[in-house]
Amino acid sequence: MSRLRSALAHAFALSGQDSRLEAEDLALLDRCARLLADRGLVTPAIFLVESLVPLGFLAGQLVHALTPIMGMVASLDDVERLARVLERRDAPAVFIDRLRLIEEEQRYES
Repeated sequence: MSRLRSALAHAFALSGQDSRLEAEDLALLDRCARLLADRGLVTPAIFLVESLVPLGFLAGQLVHALTPIMGMVASLDDVERLARVLERRDAPAVFIDRLRLIEEEQRYES
């Protein structure tokens, strides 16, 4: 019984993701945040990201489904990286922080 218990101990654990996003992931989030901030879409973006937090994995899958369309405005590598980042549980909070930071920077520059 203990062998079975030890074999199944982590059967339902969350994936063993690193606790930090990679530098490339952060750069991608910054580019996306700056793109949205330049167009004045920070508030709708925050609303969308916050509403998709419980569906993080599905948000990543949605990006995979929209790859042909998103490929027109971004490289396929960036689209794939964005999908992987969105599937992480910590990514929405990081992205929202980046959006707010860039919005504040733009407000002070004006």
